[in-house]
Amino acid sequence: MEVEIIVTAFGFERRHLKITLRSVIPSSALRNGQLAVQSWVTDFLRDFVKDVKHSGKWLCAHCGKPARELQFDIMSYLHLPKPMLAVYVSQLCENKDGPCDRAAKAESNIWREHAGAPPNPPNSTRNINAVEQPLSRSCAYCHQDPSEAPQMKLKRCGGCKLIRYCSVECQTADYKQRHKSICKTVVSLEYAKWTVDDRD
Repeated sequence: MEVEIIVTAFGFERRHLKITLRSVIPSSALRNGQLAVQSWVTDFLRDFVKDVKHSGKWLCAHCGKPARELQFDIMSYLHLPKPMLAVYVSQLCENKDGPCDRAAKAESNIWREHAGAPPNPPNSTRNINAVEQPLSRSCAYCHQDPSEAPQMKLKRCGGCKLIRYCSVECQTADYKQRHKSICKTVVSLEYAKWTVDDRD
C-alpha cells in the first residue's frame, strides 16, 4: 500500500518547508495489523526527520536561537481511500522542558484539535542521556559546522535535494547506512519565507 506523507517543518518567524513524500508500507507490516503499521510509520518518520533537520540553517521556531532539536507530531489518515499522513515538525533549541519546548507542545495540541485528534505527546529527537545534539546547520553525517570552517560549503543531496553534507565521503557513507531508503521517497519541496542564504 502506497502512502502519501506531507511533512511541514517550522522554524523562526514562520519560515517553513513543506515536503511531500510517497512510500510503500511493507507488506509484512500490513499483514501484522494496525500496531505494526503504526510502528513502521513512527520508525520511518523518526529516521526521515533527521533529513528535515539538516535541510537548512534552521532557527528555533519560538526563540530564534540556532536549532538543535526536533519535535514532530504525526496525524494518521491511513483509513482513507488514498492513505496519507500529515506530519508537523518544530525546529527547537536545546532548552528541554523550557518555554520553547512547552510552546511547541501546546502548538502540537492545537494542530491535533483542528484535525479532530486527541491530545498526544509529540515525538522528539531529544537524547534521553542529555547529549547535546548537533546544530541543524551542520553536515548531516559528520556534524561539522560551516561557521567553524568558513571554507566549507554544505551541498545538497542530488537525489532528494533536501539533506546537506560537507563532502562526497559523508554523503556516500550516510547514503549506504541510512539515507538510501528515504532519498527516493521525496516528491517535492516548497520553501516559504526563506532567504537564499538560509537554504544554502
